[in-house]
Amino acid sequence: MSVSITGGQFGTTRTPGTITDYVAEQLRNRIVLGVLPPGAKVRVYDLADELGVSRVPLREAVRELEAESLVDNLPRRGTVVRELSVRDLRDSFEILQAVEPIAARRAALAEDRSVVDEMGYWLAQMRDLSDKHVPHVSEEMLHAHRQFHFALFRAGGDGVLQRHLCMLWNTCERYVMSSLPDSNRLAAAAREHTQLVRKIRARDPDGTAEVLNQHLLASLTSCLRYLENRGVDVN
Repeated sequence: MSVSITGGQFGTTRTPGTITDYVAEQLRNRIVLGVLPPGAKVRVYDLADELGVSRVPLREAVRELEAESLVDNLPRRGTVVRELSVRDLRDSFEILQAVEPIAARRAALAEDRSVVDEMGYWLAQMRDLSDKHVPHVSEEMLHAHRQFHFALFRAGGDGVLQRHLCMLWNTCERYVMSSLPDSNRLAAAAREHTQLVRKIRARDPDGTAEVLNQHLLASLTSCLRYLENRGVDVN
C-alpha cells in the first residue's frame, strides 16, 4: 500500500500491488491476528478458491511467509502456521535492535520530511481508532501500526535494509499482537510512538535511536511475559 499527500494530509488510496502481495497480506493478517493460530493447517487450495486467485500466487505468498517465519512446510502435513518460539522471538528482536536504529537515524537526518509526516498521520490514525474503542487486535489497528513502522523503514532507503526490516517486523508483530491485552503496555507503546515522532521532527538522531531501542526492549519484555504466562520457558 502507498499513501499520497493531499493538502498536507496523507490519503488512504491503495495502490494495487501484485496478486501475490494481496494474498500474502491476507494470510499474514490472519496469522498475526490469531485467526490462524499456531499449528493450524493452511489449506492452500481452499484459500485459493476463497480469495479468487490461482494456486501460483498463493504458493508464492506462502514462500514469502516462510521467509518471515510465519509458516512452515512440513512433510505429510503441508503448510502450517509456525509455532510460537522463544528463539524466533529473541533472535528477531535482537536483529531489529541492531538494524532498525539505522533507519531511525536516517529518518531524523533526512532533508525530506515526508517520512515523519507520514508517521504522524498513522500515529493520529492509531489514536483515533483507540478513541473509537476499536480493538487493538484488529485489522484496522494492525494496518495503522504496520504503516507507522514501515514509513520509518522507508527512511532507510530502498533496498536490502528496508526489505529485511519489513520481514523482521512481520515476524515480531504476531507476538506483539498476542501480548497487547496488557493495558499498561498499550499506554506505554502509544507514548513511545509519540516520542519517536517528536525526536525525528527535532532532527535528533541519537534521541530517536534511544527511544526506538527503549520501544523494542519494552515490546520484547511484554512478549516474553506473554509466553511465560502461557507456560513457555523463556530462559
